[in-house]
Parts: sequence; C-alpha cells; structure tokens
Amino acid sequence: MHGKTGMFKLAACAVAGAAVLAAVPAQAAVAHGGSTQTASVHVGKARTLAVGSGDPVVQRACTTGDIGASGGAEIHNWHGPSATLSVKLDLADGRADGRYAAIRILIVDMNGKSVQGRWNKVSGYGKRKEGWTSVKYKGGINNIGVQVATFKGSRMMSYCVDLGGAD
Repeated sequence: MHGKTGMFKLAACAVAGAAVLAAVPAQAAVAHGGSTQTASVHVGKARTLAVGSGDPVVQRACTTGDIGASGGAEIHNWHGPSATLSVKLDLADGRADGRYAAIRILIVDMNGKSVQGRWNKVSGYGKRKEGWTSVKYKGGINNIGVQVATFKGSRMMSYCVDLGGAD
C-alpha cells in the first residue's frame, strides 16, 4: 500500500454524545468540559477523479480558524457501503502557541451509528503529518469525514467537522 500505512488507525468505538455528527449550523457553541467552545461543522460533498485512475476521490477538510489546526482526508475507492477505503489524512499546526493540532476519522454507518477513530496529533508552527490507512466498517459506511481540533493539554479548545456521503 502507500507509505506510512497504518499510521492512522480507525478505532471502532461508538460515539458518546454524537451530536457533533448531526446536522447543525455552520458555527455553534459547544459545551465541553465546563467551558464553551466554537465548533464549525460542514456537511459536504466533494468528489473528484483521481488523476489517471478513473477512481472517484472524495475529499473532506476543515480548519479551526485562528486557533491554528487544519486537516483533511482524501478518500479513495468508495464504491459502496461495504468497500474498503484507502484514506490519506493530512494535518497541520499553523501556530506556535503551545497547543497541538489533531485529526481523526468519523464514520456514520448504514444504521446511523456514529464511530470515531483515534486522535492523531502534531505540534509546532508549520509542522505537518500525513499518512495512509485502510478503512472498512462492518456496519457499512454511509458517511465519512474528519474532525480536526486544537488541544491545550487534554482540553479541546476548538474543532471543526467535514462529514458527508459518497456523492
């Protein structure tokens, strides 16, 4: 497969409080750990063809804005709910502020169950991290996307989500 295969692994665990995956306004105040954060949610459709392959590529990406985290995913081989997807994740930290950027894969299966992957992190102005992984989910993949966040220690400061279907 691609370089750094398996750098990002999907942890098949149910989301407790999956409201972040529901259709919500583009900007929302989200209570988290006793504080209020700004969250940006985008339910998107971005599909292009991989150069020279004829294989559809779905793209998901978002940024936490001035807080400094940005990331996205190229999702290859999405030919149906039971397909094994090749996913390239890309993450960048745009601020030298002692915080770190993080990204994870989000899935909504064919029954509406939400699943989230583990966080992958990078810290330091201009630092980037990218890697490929394979994603397949026994409940079928209805929607897939990314959640990008900025953390200070274990406290999430802000996040954004880009989640959608194959077309």
